[in-house]
Order: sequence, then C-alpha cells, then structure tokens
Amino acid sequence: MMRRLLTLSLAGALLLLLAAGAGGALAPPSPALPAPHTVTTFSAGEYGSFAEGMAADSHGALWVSLTTWGLYDDSVDPPLSTSNIGQIWKVTPDGHAKLKATMDLTPYGMFLGVAIRHGRVYVALYGQEGFISTGVYRLDRGGKLAQVVTLPYGAWPNGIAFHGRHLFITDSGDGAVWRARLGKGVATLTKPWLQHALLAPGDPSTDPTKAGIGANGIAFRGDHLYVSVADGARIVSVHVRKDGRHGPIKTVCERSALLSADGIAFDATGRLWIATDHGTTGAAVSGGLFRLSPKGVLKTVADDPGWLNYPTTPVFGTSGHSHRTLFIENGAYNDVIPGGDGTQPDIQALRVGVPGLPLR
Repeated sequence: MMRRLLTLSLAGALLLLLAAGAGGALAPPSPALPAPHTVTTFSAGEYGSFAEGMAADSHGALWVSLTTWGLYDDSVDPPLSTSNIGQIWKVTPDGHAKLKATMDLTPYGMFLGVAIRHGRVYVALYGQEGFISTGVYRLDRGGKLAQVVTLPYGAWPNGIAFHGRHLFITDSGDGAVWRARLGKGVATLTKPWLQHALLAPGDPSTDPTKAGIGANGIAFRGDHLYVSVADGARIVSVHVRKDGRHGPIKTVCERSALLSADGIAFDATGRLWIATDHGTTGAAVSGGLFRLSPKGVLKTVADDPGWLNYPTTPVFGTSGHSHRTLFIENGAYNDVIPGGDGTQPDIQALRVGVPGLPLR
C-alpha cells in the first residue's frame, strides 16, 4: 500500500493515537500563559490543505510550507491524486501573508520541514512513490524552487535544520538522520548519517497507537542534535563531533504524553518546547504543547485547549516585538481525511516570556 498519504492510509491510525495511556509522570501544569491569538489562517481549498513546516528569518518573517490536496481518485489503479500543490508563504508577525512560490506535487508529493540559512529558504519535499524527486529544495529568485539535496527512493524527509555548514534531515520512514554539505549543484545522498532503532517508526498493523512515523522534529542546542520521535513518544539527543561523526544516541525523555511528537524548538534558557499532533483528552480538535527542562522535567503547557489543531511546528519570533513569542503552526491535518472536520491551517502566537535560542 502506498504511503500516500498521511491523508488516507495513515489517517485512521493517527486518530487511534488518542487511545494511548497516560503513563509516565508529568510535572504539574505550567502557570497559565496569556491567551494566544491567531496570526493568519490559510485556505483549506476544495479538498483540504496541510501546513507542516515553518521557520523565522532574521527580520522576523515566518516562512511556511503548505500542501493543498487534490481530489483523491480511487477509481483508478493505482489511485491517484489529481492535483497536489505545494506552496511557500511569507507571513509577517502582524499577519500579512504573501504567497512566494508554488510547485506542482501531483500526484503524491507534499512539502514538509522549512529551514533558513543566510536569508535563503529551504523546504523538504517528500515525493512519495518516486513520481517527484524526494529531497530538499531552495527558494530562488522569481519563486523558483531548485533541488539542492536528493534522497534515495523510499526516504521520507521531514524536519530540517542547519548546523554550521551542514543541513540535517530527519527521515520519518527509515528512522534516520541524513547530513548534507550544500554547495554548487545537487548533493546526492546514499547513506544516512545516523540510523537507529530509537528513531524508527512503529507498525500500525501490529500496534494501533502507532502511525508509521519515526524521527520527526529536529533542533540543535550547541553541538547536540535533538530529535522528536512521534511513534516512540520520546526525545533523543546525539552529539555531533568535530570530525562530523555522531556520538551515542541517548533518550532524553520518553512519556506517553509525547506520542505524536512533531516539531521542537529551544528557548534561550535551554528548555525544549514540543508540539504533539494530538493531545490526551480525546477532543475533536486536538493538540498538545509541552516544555522539557534541561534536567528532563516535562511540563504540560497546553493539552487539547481548543486553539491547537494538529500542531506541527513551534517557532520563536526573531523581531524586536516577537522575540518572546512562540508561533505555533496548526497543520489542521484532520481536514484532509475523508469527512474532514472543516477546519483550516493557521498560525497561533503565544507570549511565553522568553526568547528562543539563537540559531547557529
């Protein structure tokens, strides 16, 4: 069965995440934060859309990846999507959104993680089934997207982050992290930098709480790489050595509340903010936000509060007015499954009183 989608083949399994137990002690909930406000909302289109990646540039603008789904035609074999379109949006902290690039991803492609380096915007593309080249693309002048990294067939790039001169890419299907040195032309990767059982996805056919999604969100703190593992309900870290090799992989935190962990971001005090696609209460519009201290204490910031709707990426603001604001991208994934909930992707702004960790 094809991995198209995330919208169909995984949808039922994703909803079953809510059946997971709440084992694993959490610290008491954090003191109440000010209510968030909606920065902007994206159109769901005729057949739904999904916001997955977001990053902030040095001027404070947010860059968002969005995939608008076409009609899924299951009357043909194999089934096809008639028109998947990838979009890159630039959003100011005050909510002005401008479409900067589009790409035809028909029939199975989708945009995922976003990263920025030296003012250039990069986006991960999951081609699915080999119709479109999977890898990482750079936004060039005139709204053109040029491929800069090629990954082998079957790879599922998700989160991306720069560290020094290298781009690191999580692989949700293979339970791996790829590493690329960007230069002129296209970097063709053949072997993961790191592949480990702690990064691996679960099997929905044997465990209905799993969705087949392993390594997901990615962030750096110093020379340590942190990865969220959705099906593993864990955060892991690994040292990036000066010679480019990785050290031992370690579990930093593993709690059932982190099942479906997605994007992650560090604040300036070293605390890791974690978005989970689902909360723990069984709410129809669902999502969680957690904060992990450097000592490994996990606190609940929000658990199915109503304003989280399959949150995918938390990003700290970078402008003078937004640097103590955590922007949270709501993917609204459950709008794209058959009989979707009618919601739309959006960005929420939450004042958290602390700036983000400066990116290297």
